[in-house]
Amino acid sequence: MKPSDFLLLPAWAAITAAVAIEDLPITRNGSTLLLDNKPWKAVGANIYWLGLDENVSPPFPSSPEEVSTDYYAPLKASYPTKGRITEAMAVVKAMGGTMIRSHTLGVSTGNPLSLWPTGNGTVNDKAFAPIDWAVYQARRHGIRLMVPLTDNFDYYHGGKYNFLRWNGFDLTQQKDERNLAVMAFFNNATVVASFKRYISALLTHVNPYTNLTYADDPTIFAYETGNELCGPVWGDLNVPASWVREIGQYVKSLAPRKLFVDGTYGVNRTHLVIEEVDIFSDHFYPISINKLKADLDLVASVNKPYFAGEYGWLGNAASSDADMVSWYKVLEQSPFVAGDAFWSLFGHNVPDCNSFINHNDGFTMQYGNPSHTTQIKLVRQHFVKMSQNISIGAAEALPSVPCPAPT
Repeated sequence: MKPSDFLLLPAWAAITAAVAIEDLPITRNGSTLLLDNKPWKAVGANIYWLGLDENVSPPFPSSPEEVSTDYYAPLKASYPTKGRITEAMAVVKAMGGTMIRSHTLGVSTGNPLSLWPTGNGTVNDKAFAPIDWAVYQARRHGIRLMVPLTDNFDYYHGGKYNFLRWNGFDLTQQKDERNLAVMAFFNNATVVASFKRYISALLTHVNPYTNLTYADDPTIFAYETGNELCGPVWGDLNVPASWVREIGQYVKSLAPRKLFVDGTYGVNRTHLVIEEVDIFSDHFYPISINKLKADLDLVASVNKPYFAGEYGWLGNAASSDADMVSWYKVLEQSPFVAGDAFWSLFGHNVPDCNSFINHNDGFTMQYGNPSHTTQIKLVRQHFVKMSQNISIGAAEALPSVPCPAPT
């Protein structure tokens, strides 16, 4: 096409012709996610530590008088290196994944290394450095991101208890998890306003690598209300529909092209009518076909997509590969499944490429670890079936990922 030919096209056609795939948003039509008007599946890994980690203690200062600003010992918090982040992106790409769900790209409150160390609204700009790099590297690797905005738990990276404590509720998960007062996170106007200010600070931040705000960058295709949200009883689905609607409206007012995920731990029937919710989700420990099918029946009633947000990649405690194959088959055959993300991916302790990082929950997947190869091949085959990316060649040997991975 000659430059002069653009003069003969409608304005919208000329604009479309110039847009790169990484600049196109993921959209939704009923129960189907679309990229460039073609069906798209969100398959990949949970990599919760991309913005802030709890598994690596950086080298301590050379003398006791020095203070490391990149390690907060009480919560074992540290920033991941650029090399670790880039390797994770390269691994997901090699596995045939299309997306990553990462808690700490959005949940970063309550400790000195957080985006919001305190509730006064002061932003710790240093905390944006690994987040900015992760979003930039995802964009370069063709990976999309799903980002929770808070957490149900009092974790090292923060969550709903930070907002409660900052606004006059002396609550901790350890002593108050079953306290009805935790519902103030959803029902107290001051707490909700504080949470919305945090969302604004996050979404309006400009990434220096892309010159885009997080609201505008389509690399982040979806924001999730939170991770495994519930009320005073574990798994009670007690997240008010009015709160989900309010947060959804607020996110879409800042970022109208983002998809919005209901982060309630399970599919709450009262949320099915919320217009702002694009995707419903649930988590699986252990995997359960019956639970999965029940969830799919619910979302089918409103013709919206379903995302299996977490599942233990080892399957059931005493599973065989056949158990995972059967569960994957349901995901692959349902027209209402938008995708899934296994729990959870770790890599080398880059710049040390000779040692892997381990997490203590028993679900650490390490690409390149020979003891994980059989399961990784199974996961990769599933990703290829879901995304229909036949060019990857799932039956072939796993492609190598160099360490350090090129940026």
